[in-house]
Amino acid sequence: MVVTVASVRQQLTNLAHSGGSHKDQAEKYRGTLDQILLSSGEELVDALKTFIEAIVNENVSLVISRQVLTDVSSRLLYLPDEISKAVSHYTLDKVQPRVISFEEQVASIRQHLAEIYERNQNWREAANVLVGIPLETGQKQYTVDYKLETYLKIARLYLEDDDPVQAEAFINRASLLQAESKNEQLQIYYKVCYARVLDYRRKFIEAAQRYNELSYRTIIHEDERMTALRNALICTVLASAGKELIDYRMAPFDLTILLFGLPN
Repeated sequence: MVVTVASVRQQLTNLAHSGGSHKDQAEKYRGTLDQILLSSGEELVDALKTFIEAIVNENVSLVISRQVLTDVSSRLLYLPDEISKAVSHYTLDKVQPRVISFEEQVASIRQHLAEIYERNQNWREAANVLVGIPLETGQKQYTVDYKLETYLKIARLYLEDDDPVQAEAFINRASLLQAESKNEQLQIYYKVCYARVLDYRRKFIEAAQRYNELSYRTIIHEDERMTALRNALICTVLASAGKELIDYRMAPFDLTILLFGLPN
């Protein structure tokens, strides 16, 4: 069966006038979504946009809209990046007038969109997308670990984009949460990002101290500990010599290893 925008609109019109419980209606919307996902290319993008426009409409119960948009956000993970990116941006634009009603779904879509930009080394775009998550101003209560990890991601992305000023701003936000987290991996993540910010900001003595502390943390992979020690030595030399920072970041910390490749 070929799914066209016209056929999707017709199905959505029928659904809007159908009865049944919220559960039944949500299942019908999911059925339409499953049919749409059998398409590809521009047809898929256009059909998804039509579907999203309908489900976030105020005429649809918010209970149903949230459930179905959650399903959409989870399906975006499995679509090609270009399609997923286009649909994600469209969705964010459409829900903006009612963003408070869809905070959880918006946060999920923004996290996914940032990953797409990061895979393509569009560091600033990735950071800016994450900045749009209302971690402190929204109605949703995010966990300390979620907020801490998101702030650290933003800081790291700005560092990758050679913007230590913005990175420091988000490290400072993370600093307010760091003591509240019991997650050891996030603690390491924080210390690495903080050391790199100090390094970029030419605060070599403080950076050397932070790198040196990391070199003693046995939870970190041995190669990364050696990198920390090397960075500590270079920062010490630069601090004592009063020289400008040389670009020795040919072997920066691999945060993926730190977070997911810890030795047993």
